[in-house]
Amino acid sequence: MSKRSVRYLLYDMLDAIEAIRSFIDGYSFEQFVDDRKTHDAVIRNVQVLGEAANRVPVDFRETHPQIEWLKIIRSRHILVHDYFGVDYEIVWRIVITHLPPLQLAIEAIFTNEFPDDLENEPA
Repeated sequence: MSKRSVRYLLYDMLDAIEAIRSFIDGYSFEQFVDDRKTHDAVIRNVQVLGEAANRVPVDFRETHPQIEWLKIIRSRHILVHDYFGVDYEIVWRIVITHLPPLQLAIEAIFTNEFPDDLENEPA
């Protein structure tokens, strides 16, 4: 498996966040729970988000403590290893409460460290 750069991993995280937000756009919690395709898609992208965060080098994570890397990674591990016990309220809370500020934090990293890249995302 090839090693992805931090820049690409951050793009993966942003892409997962944007996908999740588009999946739940206009949904209530009840609609989210009742729509299997949507909650499966959201859970899958939370897993992608956590996997990308896990692959970000520790030294980079340590220099960016504004992102709760370990919570993101733990969320992924819980969803992957305890899929029969998924708590949709927790997933919904993550998506509604934690993803918007996470998206802003990642975008701020791009603005400060990769200023030319945010508009020219990799393929």
